[in-house]
Amino acid sequence: MSKKTRASLRIALVGAGGKMGEEIQRLAESAGVQVAAKIDVAKDWKKVSPGDVDMVVDFSSPEGLSEALKWCRANRKPLVSGSTGLSAKVHKDLKAAGKKIAILYSGNMSLGIAVFSAMMKSFEAIKDWDFQIEEAHHNQKKDRPSGTALLLQDKLVQVVGPGVPAPQSLRGGGIPGIHTLWAMGPEETLVVQHTAFNRQVFARGALRAALWLFDKKQAGLYDLSDLYTT
Repeated sequence: MSKKTRASLRIALVGAGGKMGEEIQRLAESAGVQVAAKIDVAKDWKKVSPGDVDMVVDFSSPEGLSEALKWCRANRKPLVSGSTGLSAKVHKDLKAAGKKIAILYSGNMSLGIAVFSAMMKSFEAIKDWDFQIEEAHHNQKKDRPSGTALLLQDKLVQVVGPGVPAPQSLRGGGIPGIHTLWAMGPEETLVVQHTAFNRQVFARGALRAALWLFDKKQAGLYDLSDLYTT
């Protein structure tokens, strides 16, 4: 059997009927990816043959991710997920599954957020300052704070230590996503902000992550920073 190439990467897309799923489908062909199966409810998995897909891309819900994870573990398929609002149990399940299969999970698939996250390493020099993360999204977003805000919060705490206040959230209009980090010293203030103008940035990032993970294949739980640093 010939080795799969990027041009023939076939994915099962979980959350295909959602806004992110639709955006991924629109951009997939130009990225060298074929959407070979579409999953919107758990029973859809019964129609998917493991031989027809090379990996799974998930933008659904915590429940949808859990079903995808079970299928991927059973069939030894790589998984990319951008679903947010995960419970501690789902995060634990991801870590356990990462010992058997290749998984890339990120609450935000944009290059800008990957750079934003990497920048936080330099905050060790100002770790005695006060910090606050704020996030704003459209009024249809259910999870609060956003998965991206929690991702940034986790990275920040790793660098400056515990005691950072919880992220603040704002919901309204059609905002795709704005994340702001305030670093406040006694005589100066540093503000870092990332703004997403549309969902394309997340869809392109997810497809890029899928191609990278399929090339890598080695079991492990990766995040978006691994894509740009390895």
